[in-house]
Amino acid sequence: MIKKVLVIDDNPAILEIVSELISRAGFLPMTASGGREGLEVAIADRPNLILLDINMPDLDGWSVLRKLKEDGITESTKVMMLTATTDIGTDIFGLQDVVYDYIRKPFNNRDISDRIKGVLEDKSEQIPEEARESGGLFSFLSKKRSVSMEEMEKAHNTEKAYDLRRGISYLVKEQNPDHSFEIFVDQVTHNIPGLCITRQHPSTVRQERGLKKTPIIWLSNQLGKVYVNPSNIGILGDTIIRFIEKENDSVVMIDGIEFLIVNNGFDKVLKMIYRITEVVMEFRSRLIISIDPRAFDTRELALLERNMEIIEKRASLVRN
Repeated sequence: MIKKVLVIDDNPAILEIVSELISRAGFLPMTASGGREGLEVAIADRPNLILLDINMPDLDGWSVLRKLKEDGITESTKVMMLTATTDIGTDIFGLQDVVYDYIRKPFNNRDISDRIKGVLEDKSEQIPEEARESGGLFSFLSKKRSVSMEEMEKAHNTEKAYDLRRGISYLVKEQNPDHSFEIFVDQVTHNIPGLCITRQHPSTVRQERGLKKTPIIWLSNQLGKVYVNPSNIGILGDTIIRFIEKENDSVVMIDGIEFLIVNNGFDKVLKMIYRITEVVMEFRSRLIISIDPRAFDTRELALLERNMEIIEKRASLVRN
């Protein structure tokens, strides 16, 4: 049976272009010119995939998605959000587990065709291989997920070299993230679930740091298996927060703050960090943020250092 793809967008040009791409890919295109109409079509026809615009005048995409989730339609229908915005903010709360992917406007025609085919032609591609094997971005967004012993790094029998206190955020001042990685790896190899956000390619991190199973999110403008576009800072912040809430006693490392600032501005990144540090305190988790102090002025450093413990010397956390 031919698979159906519903495009919900208030822009007629988008509907026409994407419908043509869907048809050429061998699927049946369906269109709706707004959120209310799209909701009606989705409920009546149950498409295999929905491409859903976020900003629509009658009913925005988040409202449509929330209703689709409430009605159980997202249990069998994939949803990819079409968006021109760079700051998702808090609108995504409670909906992360039913958003398969985000397609940024303006989009590349070949890219959108390939991504639609990847969802509908091969089920093994619906969750990227690295995400399935290592507990990556898609898997740890699941509401039911909790890290098991089998999903954690092989535990060392030795005592931890670095004693990170629960509920504390640490700011590591260094020109490269080597010391932060050293501390992070020490934690996850002593039975503490971890999440790594980095500018380095995941395969490089796994090879150089010896991380086999710890989920890694790559901050990149390039499409990858487990990545977050650095401009989607709302999504990134919420992803980190949901991980902390689910795993409770955990450790999160962020390498690439400077890159996030270039893409979003200092104030937005600072706001995200403050949100995360509050959740770290509430759920008694641990946060490691690596920064190069040369990239910040005095005021910015002072704001970053608030509510954080500063690590500048390699021996500062080592047990005696």
